[in-house]
Amino acid sequence: MKKTSTNLILSFFVLLLMSFGARAQQGEIKGTVRNEKNGPLTNVTIYLLTAKAEAIIKTGISDQEGEYHIKNIPNGAFIIQLSSVGYEPYKSDTLKINGQSVVLDDVHLLPQSQTIGTVTVEGRVPLVQQRDGKLILNVENSTLAAGNNALEVLQRAPGVSVDKDENLQLMGQQGVNVTIDGRQTFMSGEQLATFLKAMNGDQIKSVEVSTVRSAKDDAEGSVGTINIVLKKNRLEGFNGTFIASAAHGEHPRGNSSLTLNYKKNNTTLFGSYGFTRNKRQFDLDLERTIPSEKVGDRVFDQEAGLVETNNSHNYKIGIEQKTSERNTMLLQFSGDNDDERSLNVSETNIGPSLGVIDSILKANTSSKTPFNKYSVNFNNEYRLDTLGGKLTLDFDWSAFRNNSDINYAFETYRPDGSLFYPIEEWRTGMPVDIDIYVGKVDFMKNLGKGKFESGIKYSRVKSDNNLTFEELINSIWQDTSGRSNHFVYTEQIAAAYVDYSRMFGKASLKVGVRAEHTSSDANSITGNTVNKRNYLDFFPSLSSSYTFSENHILSFSYARKISRPNYRYLNPMPYYIDKFTYMLGNPYLTPEYTNGFTLNYTLYKMFNVSLGTDITNDAMVESLGQDTVSGASWIKRENLAKTVTSYLNLNAPAQIGKFWTMNNNLTGIYMHFKGPIAGDYANLGSVFFQGRSTNNFKINQRFSAELSVNYNSSFLYNVYKIHARWGTDLGVNYNFKNQRSSLKLAGTDIFRTQKNNVSTNFGNFNSQFQQYNDNRVIRLTYTYKFGNLKQQIKRTNMDSDEKSRAM
Repeated sequence: MKKTSTNLILSFFVLLLMSFGARAQQGEIKGTVRNEKNGPLTNVTIYLLTAKAEAIIKTGISDQEGEYHIKNIPNGAFIIQLSSVGYEPYKSDTLKINGQSVVLDDVHLLPQSQTIGTVTVEGRVPLVQQRDGKLILNVENSTLAAGNNALEVLQRAPGVSVDKDENLQLMGQQGVNVTIDGRQTFMSGEQLATFLKAMNGDQIKSVEVSTVRSAKDDAEGSVGTINIVLKKNRLEGFNGTFIASAAHGEHPRGNSSLTLNYKKNNTTLFGSYGFTRNKRQFDLDLERTIPSEKVGDRVFDQEAGLVETNNSHNYKIGIEQKTSERNTMLLQFSGDNDDERSLNVSETNIGPSLGVIDSILKANTSSKTPFNKYSVNFNNEYRLDTLGGKLTLDFDWSAFRNNSDINYAFETYRPDGSLFYPIEEWRTGMPVDIDIYVGKVDFMKNLGKGKFESGIKYSRVKSDNNLTFEELINSIWQDTSGRSNHFVYTEQIAAAYVDYSRMFGKASLKVGVRAEHTSSDANSITGNTVNKRNYLDFFPSLSSSYTFSENHILSFSYARKISRPNYRYLNPMPYYIDKFTYMLGNPYLTPEYTNGFTLNYTLYKMFNVSLGTDITNDAMVESLGQDTVSGASWIKRENLAKTVTSYLNLNAPAQIGKFWTMNNNLTGIYMHFKGPIAGDYANLGSVFFQGRSTNNFKINQRFSAELSVNYNSSFLYNVYKIHARWGTDLGVNYNFKNQRSSLKLAGTDIFRTQKNNVSTNFGNFNSQFQQYNDNRVIRLTYTYKFGNLKQQIKRTNMDSDEKSRAM
């Protein structure tokens, strides 16, 4: 493994040194823009586009003399496009750059009939971009993302994957902090998956993936952060978008949404509503062997089919008011109402060996789980000056109401078909109420030759979980001793931070520290036990970069991070999946801490290479348990191990021919796990690979296609072997002549290969798990935009008092 890691690092630095050798061959383009009267045109936007893909490489602006200068252009073929309000756009012929300086003839822009209108930039935004240490997936116009829910969209982001239980992973690891427009969701695990599945993916503009953090960012997320950026409409006047999507996998599904926006002068009103009906089927095969000296070995061979139906309503309404030239206020309310119902039918053959049966268990489990989320957000931003100084206040209130009712029926038969014993019936009620209050203040101001940032934040989370468990005995429902529990968890976090950054010529440095004081109270009312904790943590962060040229940037970052346990993992009562399988909470579970190091190289603002290592202590891992007499198995999370994960991520766009563009994201990962687990000691390491290639084909102005192929190799995660899987998605898009309507047809997992196969053979634990989550779907999506679609742009005078004093 040391040899493999060394080769990866050497390859990285060979690429780095080779790229520096190309700097001397960079060219430049100069020119002048004039109006129809031959006068100079100022503030004209200049776009440097690739000749084949017409992707935006660089931008510039003309000065008071109408002159522009684009520097450090790599070798290749390019196009210059000029755009200015009130003038017709201009596009040059193809320019061949080979390290030389090119001076173009003067360009005369012709006036449009109106002085304010639409500014059109024909260059397409790349599917994946690198900015401020983040990889950004732009999904707003993606054919394959259309009509999907948020969880399905997130899986397409660089380095992101989902395990068999629909937990998000980043660079192959759990412990991801998911935010929406920079605000924490305070959810993980099953609750987060439920929320994301109820969220319409058509609301998403982009997905930002980051494994680094500054002191301003919450320390939560031992691996990194996935930020969902929602669409925002800045067009003047009234406009909106209607989307309708119909799909079919094993069962029909579909969604629709309506977004409205009205902007007049300094006031913007916005609102949206969406409905989703999602019916999916999960097919499961499970085989496990439990050795026992008392009753002999037992083999459980199970086949199960789960049908899950979700009806979701989501809505948002808000107002943004610019109260002065420097102050802007935002108030919005959003809600999500999801009604989830499921039916799980399984049959388990039980015997001393596979194929030898002494009993058959037939189980029927039905559940009804309404999930409701409401939130109110108030934001006020005051610009202290025009040099970037600002004071921001943010207040959030969120409420989650989840009431899960599950009914179990078990029938155990002999091989001859006769009942072994009477039918068993259980039922559980699990209402969960979560209230979240968050307030924060952020301050930013230029200080000396750098930028100073500081802020405070307070959050309070209360989770009230009243689990009841009853069994039907002699036709009377009776409480089952030891299985019911009223559990209340309260967590308060007070945080403060300081950040300072400045430039030193071509180098930049940013240092900061964040302090978080956590006070938690885990109260088992039924068990009459209370577990309180108070702890103060400091989370330093550092990032530095060196710009050899604007096309060659090398950066390094370090941050200490934390991942706190999910509220459900703290409830000590069992959560039953079936008669012989359950999850067991742990009220003594503590946070895990991670030290993360990242080295990043960006080439031509297009290619990005990241080499990183995450070292996690007191890692929260799944600990296995089983009863050799009854045959029951359970999973419990404990702080048992130290994990070290190293990764090399490469994001590389490419152009093939004139109409074919692609983005390739490749990740090589080495994960090492060391610590006690399942009654034994593990010292295990594994190398694995993740890759996704997304291809766009522009057939003509109206018709395009998109193809995506992904692959995940097999690897060891703790004591589990995750088997390899791959998938192929294909979609086509047609834009109607009116440029307001589009039609997208897409098929996902068209070869039905995205299967979750997991096995373990560690100590006394031996099991194989095969699951398919109804991923093969064909979907048709229609989009219609109405109202004013013209962007009005007003030039403002930026010569402020502060700028005058700075000159």
